[in-house]
Amino acid sequence: MRRKNYALFLSVVWMLLLGEEVMARTQQTNRLNRQDFIDVVGNVTASDGSPLPGVSVKVKGGVAGTSTDLDGKFQLRRLTGKETLLFTFVGYKPQEVSLQGRRSLQVRLEEDFTSLEEIVVIGYGTQSRKELTGSVSSVKATELQKVASASFTGAIQGKVPGVTISQTTGAPGGATSVRIRGVGTTGGNEPLYVIDGFPVGGGGMTVGGSTDRVDGMSIVNPNDIESIEILKDAAAASIYGARAANGVILITTKRGKEGVTTAELNAYGGLQQLWKKPQFLNAEEFATLANELYSNSNMTPNPEWANPASFGKGTDWIEEVFRTAPLQNYDVNVSGGSQKVQAALSLGYRDQQGTLIETWNKRYTGRANVDVNVSNKLKFGGTLAFAYTHSKGQRNEDFRLGIFNLAQQFYPTLGLRDVVNGSSAYYSTQGDNPILRAESMENFLKNMRMYGNAYGEYEIANGLKWRTSIGIDANNNRSTTWEPKVERGHYRNLQAILGETYTQGLNWLIENTLSFNKAFNEHNISAVIGQTAQKNTNDWIGVTARDFQNENLQIINGSAELERRANGTGSVYSLASYLGRINYTYRNKYLFSASIRRDGSSNFGPNHKWGNFPSFSAGWNISEETFFKQIKAINSLKLRASWGQLGNDAIGAFSYASTIGLGRVGDNYVLGPDQGLAIGASMIRPGNQNLKWETSEQINIGLDASFLNDHAYLTAEYYIKDTKDMLVSLPVSMEAGFESAPSVNGGKVRNKGLELLLGYNGNSGEFKYDLSFNLATLKNEVLSLGTGRPITGPTVGFTSMSSSYTEVGEPIGYFRGYIVDGIYQQDEEVNKALQPNAQAGDFRFRDVNGDGALSDADRVKLGSPWPSLTYGANMDFSYKGFDLNILFQGVAGNEIFHVNKFSTYPIKYFGGSGVINASAEVLNRWTPENGGNTVPRLTYTDANGNYANVSSFYIEKGDFLRLRNVTLGYSLPSGLFADEGLIKRIRVYVSAQNLLTFTQYSGFDPEIGSTSPLASGVDDGVYPIPRTYMLGLRVGL
Repeated sequence: MRRKNYALFLSVVWMLLLGEEVMARTQQTNRLNRQDFIDVVGNVTASDGSPLPGVSVKVKGGVAGTSTDLDGKFQLRRLTGKETLLFTFVGYKPQEVSLQGRRSLQVRLEEDFTSLEEIVVIGYGTQSRKELTGSVSSVKATELQKVASASFTGAIQGKVPGVTISQTTGAPGGATSVRIRGVGTTGGNEPLYVIDGFPVGGGGMTVGGSTDRVDGMSIVNPNDIESIEILKDAAAASIYGARAANGVILITTKRGKEGVTTAELNAYGGLQQLWKKPQFLNAEEFATLANELYSNSNMTPNPEWANPASFGKGTDWIEEVFRTAPLQNYDVNVSGGSQKVQAALSLGYRDQQGTLIETWNKRYTGRANVDVNVSNKLKFGGTLAFAYTHSKGQRNEDFRLGIFNLAQQFYPTLGLRDVVNGSSAYYSTQGDNPILRAESMENFLKNMRMYGNAYGEYEIANGLKWRTSIGIDANNNRSTTWEPKVERGHYRNLQAILGETYTQGLNWLIENTLSFNKAFNEHNISAVIGQTAQKNTNDWIGVTARDFQNENLQIINGSAELERRANGTGSVYSLASYLGRINYTYRNKYLFSASIRRDGSSNFGPNHKWGNFPSFSAGWNISEETFFKQIKAINSLKLRASWGQLGNDAIGAFSYASTIGLGRVGDNYVLGPDQGLAIGASMIRPGNQNLKWETSEQINIGLDASFLNDHAYLTAEYYIKDTKDMLVSLPVSMEAGFESAPSVNGGKVRNKGLELLLGYNGNSGEFKYDLSFNLATLKNEVLSLGTGRPITGPTVGFTSMSSSYTEVGEPIGYFRGYIVDGIYQQDEEVNKALQPNAQAGDFRFRDVNGDGALSDADRVKLGSPWPSLTYGANMDFSYKGFDLNILFQGVAGNEIFHVNKFSTYPIKYFGGSGVINASAEVLNRWTPENGGNTVPRLTYTDANGNYANVSSFYIEKGDFLRLRNVTLGYSLPSGLFADEGLIKRIRVYVSAQNLLTFTQYSGFDPEIGSTSPLASGVDDGVYPIPRTYMLGLRVGL
């Protein structure tokens, strides 16, 4: 009983104490609710009194915060007056201000010159640009946002000296070609891409049976990027060893930061159209010239074209297949975090219709970056990203059935839905209405790419840090093409065809690094050692099916069983590596760096599986010397030099092994008394166990300087880049018994050039400006092909014309052919010994060696696809809420092989019988009455080879200057938005891309990119790059 009473007593006491606590807390809450809150306003200025926009203003230890507007003003509401405010801004020292009941503040921030030193990302670490001894170019997020581009490569085009970026196609979502300091091999020349430390594959993806290629780096949304670093010389790139010969592009994506959670929406839409439309013959002109061609060839003209004037203008097929096409893009970013956890999330959607009918591209992207600070020593984090691409394309560069080429060739005398039914003596038997064909063809690409990595980081001791990371890049690609059964006049496809290809790739990477950073006395040492392992598997399956009973059932099983064909391939690539680097700085004056990477690649045989790639560099900060302090006009001056070796193992899997063919036509044989057919084998290509790396040895000398109180800056560099052991084909006899010659290391290529970057920034009151100009020179030369013969590029058109030539003493992939010395005006002028089939009106080909015979010896260099000069000018202006960006980009000293003339000048269709439409330039053809010295006479046979021979007629100057981007924006005053409101800032902008182009090139577009160095600068009907107008809105939340 006593125990029960005691328990009851304790319970009552506990309840009374608890009730007292509850009452006390309730009274405290009521007092807080009754307490008066205050609003705090203020101005933030620099030491010279100028306002500082964008300064972060946060309550220390709290969540409330804001940022200053364009006038440096801020406002915080509902504060107690006892808080401490923290002011932070890049380039200035943080400052804490205790309110102590004040409602108005005047804050002046002091410049922090140490923080003004730019930090750049390098391989496996970061480094102050002041201490950098290699060649590294940086582009920050603020620069990327000035260009509304589908790809980050498009956003940096023209901004980095020595980096040539060109679009390989104007198709929606089209791929780009990136070349860093020229091309060093006839094989792969794309740089290595590294996303947040993970090396990934770039390149393009083909859309079904089309020739359109979609950007392979669509896994990265430009809006997600924090910075891009381009490693151009061996000192900067050798830490990536065997894959760095073509340069390295480091992409760092945005990560969360401690502080108030922020969100941003960027949305823009626009219209695209052709910026240039070369003229083609109208219906009357075509009929007139077609009749002339037949008359010149002693053939009967087409009776249907007897009265050309009756056709009038006819159909402009270029106008009909190209359109004004819309595009729209939406990006959402959310970031923030606490002291323990920071995160950044993003989603993106882009829908781009093509200027060519029946082409489009849709892209969905997402990314999540998370970092967790478990303790002061232990940190974890990771990234998960995806990109889904869905595209429709058209086959364009096909001379016979490409939509773009058909539009140039098809008959203006026919209507929009007409087909070719006339005599094959006059109409091509292979021609097809480009609109009907585009509508019936279905070329699709569906690509899903998932990318993720995770890391753990532990600080073992002060300055000593261990990091382990693992990454996975999974890629699934499905490409389909469908052509129905059709009978459209002359064009007939008597069996529906379905083609499908499936590609599955998995790339994983494990890295372990130990980094050390220590400063003592006047010395600073940073070092890293590491080990990496990477494996990439790739499987490809292709299926072709024909003869569909029900064309609505477009699946493989819907075809006739005996009309199905399938094949497939599989490849494995593995790389094991060890790496190390040490940087040493003495008294901030003398800089030294050395690195080495040892790579073992599965692409090479047992004799040369491993390679070592070292580099050494040094720098001298002259401006830190006592004697230099007296020179006030120059604020900083640094000299640097480097040497190193890089590798290129992008030669394909198992290239060292022999290739055997089984059961092919000619392989099988009859054996035994039953005379049964036995499966045979034959050698396709012998292997080479001694195959090894293509090695790039580079020397770089650079100078960095700033002037006029750091308002002006200059970077100048000179480099020599020698690629040794380039793969070439070993010359073999036709009687050797195999189809392809083995590859050997024997070639040597030199690239050398000068790069210059000059900039100036300043202000006049509230008017601010930032101007920069860059240029780069390049000379490419083949020094040796070893035992290999000169290399010819792929053939073009319907002839055996080679697109390019590569030999010692000339650039890779240069253009070679006859020189045209005008046109024979009279038959008496013709040198029959030299050109036995020539007549008045034909080209006069030059007898270069003077031997009286036209031969291969008279084919000479006509031009090079590689610009000897590239340049760009970027201009930023701002005044109060307005901002303006103008970007020019240009190239000079290169030529274009205008192969498209082969199908748009002769009128005669060289792919078969009949004639086709032609360029309006043919109106200037040679005639007996008017003469002419640029376009030869019209003839059905072309006996002189006016068009069948590669000649200077096809080679045109490729120089151009392009107004790449103009963006005008206006940011609304932040005072319009309440501190507690959802919206913090709004910027409205209009933008135009490719607004103006200055060029002498007669084709659609002088920007001719290619993934192959042996086909660069060849215009065989490339999808033209559009001009784009956009209206956008960027909202900060």
